Amino acid sequence: MTAGFANPPPTRAHPGWRERAAEALRAAWRRFRVDRRVTTVLGPQYQRSRDAIEIDITWACNLRCHNCNRSVRQAPTNERMSLAQIGEFVDESRRAGVAWRKVRLVGGEPTLHPEFDAIVALLRAWRDEQGGGMEIQVATNGHGSAVRHVLDRLPKDVTVDDSAKEGDVQPHFGDFNVAPRDLPEFANADYRNACWVAEGCGMGLTPYGYYPCAVAGGIDRVLGLGLGRSQLPAPGDPMLAELAALCQWCGRFKPGHFVPRKVRLPLYGEPKSASWVDAYARWRGARPGLRKYGGS
Repeated sequence: MTAGFANPPPTRAHPGWRERAAEALRAAWRRFRVDRRVTTVLGPQYQRSRDAIEIDITWACNLRCHNCNRSVRQAPTNERMSLAQIGEFVDESRRAGVAWRKVRLVGGEPTLHPEFDAIVALLRAWRDEQGGGMEIQVATNGHGSAVRHVLDRLPKDVTVDDSAKEGDVQPHFGDFNVAPRDLPEFANADYRNACWVAEGCGMGLTPYGYYPCAVAGGIDRVLGLGLGRSQLPAPGDPMLAELAALCQWCGRFKPGHFVPRKVRLPLYGEPKSASWVDAYARWRGARPGLRKYGGS
């Protein structure tokens, strides 16, 4: 395993016995629950959401935090979705009769999208067309005057999830780039179990199509597997093949990411397991040419 470190040097605070015991129990349960044999009996632990979606409208970012789960720091790009692609998503949802509970605009830093205001206006008009009820949320780092200026002019009926970051080191982040596929304790894991992100945060839409979650879409951007769906999956489609292929790369699959933030051990380094070191090297050598969603 290799690592790149920021200042201060990498360290993990020593937790109390209660925190250690709780973390050990969560880890043991998670490893047991995702075992292939257990999954055969109980089925996958988490299901991708049918009523919430995260849309990565841009991977441009003004912070590029360490351990970013969209690889914005590790594989930086200014790729973004077009307004036409957002319109295609709206049209697809309208035709399918999908009543989204929440549409969340994420990134990168979504307010850096040059058509951000138009995207918000399009979603608001569609929400009003349906009679309201759909939450439109912007997930932002809240950093810098340019971002604050965009946030200040947002309509009051758009909610803001502002993480108020002040720098590119987030000690509460997890080791996203330590892939469970590289760890012996997950040798028998069934990655179709997903994690709480697919169920709690929502499925994902990126410039390259639909994914079980937006984190999975960010992984595919680097790997170039081309697993983004070109059409909105039907409600009965659990997207198990995509989970099996992409969750094995995601550090969030591991039990440490289930530990509450208030007791999570701080992480200051940038650990990467062998699979991710190789993947980023391939990405730097030749960036994948993936098919765009909506043909734009």
